[in-house]
Amino acid sequence: PEEGELRPQLLDRFGLMVNVAAPTDVKERCEVVRQRMQYERHPVDFGAAWVDAERELTEKIKAAQECLPNVILGDEMLLLISEICIEFKVGSLRADLTMYKASTALAAYRGRLEVLPEDVRDVAEWVLTHRRRRQPFESPMDGPKSMDDKLDEIMNSLPPENNNQSKDDNASNQQNDDDKSEQAPNNGNGSATEDEPSPQDDGQSSQQNEQTNKDDGNVSNDDQMQTFTASKPGQIKQLRLNQKQKGATGSGRRNNSTSSQQKTIRRYVRSTPTDKAVDLALDATLRAAAPNGLSKDGQPIILPENYRKKVYNSTTDTLILFVVDASGSMSARKRMETVKGAVISLLMDAYQQRDKVGVIAFRGTKAEVLLEPTRSVELAERQLQRLPTGGRTPLAHALSLTSDMIHRLRRHEPDQALLLIVLRDGKANVPLPDSGGVGDAWKQTEQMAAQIGQLDVPTLLLDTDSGHVRVGRGKELSQLLRADYLLLEDMTADGLVHTIRQAAG
Repeated sequence: PEEGELRPQLLDRFGLMVNVAAPTDVKERCEVVRQRMQYERHPVDFGAAWVDAERELTEKIKAAQECLPNVILGDEMLLLISEICIEFKVGSLRADLTMYKASTALAAYRGRLEVLPEDVRDVAEWVLTHRRRRQPFESPMDGPKSMDDKLDEIMNSLPPENNNQSKDDNASNQQNDDDKSEQAPNNGNGSATEDEPSPQDDGQSSQQNEQTNKDDGNVSNDDQMQTFTASKPGQIKQLRLNQKQKGATGSGRRNNSTSSQQKTIRRYVRSTPTDKAVDLALDATLRAAAPNGLSKDGQPIILPENYRKKVYNSTTDTLILFVVDASGSMSARKRMETVKGAVISLLMDAYQQRDKVGVIAFRGTKAEVLLEPTRSVELAERQLQRLPTGGRTPLAHALSLTSDMIHRLRRHEPDQALLLIVLRDGKANVPLPDSGGVGDAWKQTEQMAAQIGQLDVPTLLLDTDSGHVRVGRGKELSQLLRADYLLLEDMTADGLVHTIRQAAG
């Protein structure tokens, strides 16, 4: 929902969940529309045509309710339920209980007095869809294919006798479904297969792939834009700053400072000995005084050497400003998928550190603010996923826009801690718009980079240029920006922390 996802504690209160969506099959959609129009034209006749099917379903539900108390779920099936819940990292036991009850109900509905593995398999998706642990930016509706694959893997690991029993029961249920399909009412209008031709491939996909493979790094026509999905986010280095930035106290976790002052806005994390009875940590002081015992009137004896004062931890909100190259030089080498994947990984880190984010993208003839500074990291992720790629490389304009945003932020929020991350391949071939489209694009880029370098903003330049021969000028640009320089592939080192140095004033 637009208001944000429900908390896991609340989602766990829902027993079962099913995804309701319009059919994507052409024939099914046509049949739905056809039956709806039949109902609108002749509602009485349409209802009468389904009386027998509804009566049969009603009787089947009543029979299932009667035999439900006699349905047995054996220990093997209970172990299977627990194994599935553990594999999907579900912490609450409500999932196990709900899967137990739903499996027995489904077995009763299918006319059996014993729960089989296929019953557990079928209800597992309804029970786990909203309960399974998800990564940041992952919707509860995401990942049905991976869930099915994992469930199939678990089911295939069962002993052979259980698998054979499930297959036999599946065949029986399939035969019952076929019989019901033959008994479904027919209103005389035929099926969707008679009227709807199957969609044909006109060769458009092959033409699109052919266009994708072209190296159009300097193409200026924005009609050549393509949209690449992000590659799977991977493990990246954790970014830290080696100097504490001045910033307003907030919920961020990236910048920490420890102090015993301003206790009203800071979080008490530990205690330390003191000789003054000011801002005492009551719990720690009482523990230190415990060996002294109690006075005659029952009060604890607290001596000066027992005093413990509070130590507070203050965290500052950090705004991470991403400047992303989306020009044709990225799409020509099909690197944009990797670059988007890296940005998504950085956004996941920002999400975990409770940072604010902003995004500037540049392609074609100019740069644009794709996302103003916001706490909605999910919104930044959606904007990047839809970001088209193509055209020339207006790097000078991107740096000019970045400089303007930093100045604007410092005017309105002087205490805002900033971190600038630039992802590009070192090329610049579009002059500033203010210059009328003339002038040396690289010299203008150098001037803009030098201006940002004077702003004392911690900066990381991720060079996306690839191959043994690097045609970009990433290192030169990083020196002008006073930025840390890293190759994109170096950001994927597991278990490492990259500390961004504070630019010298």
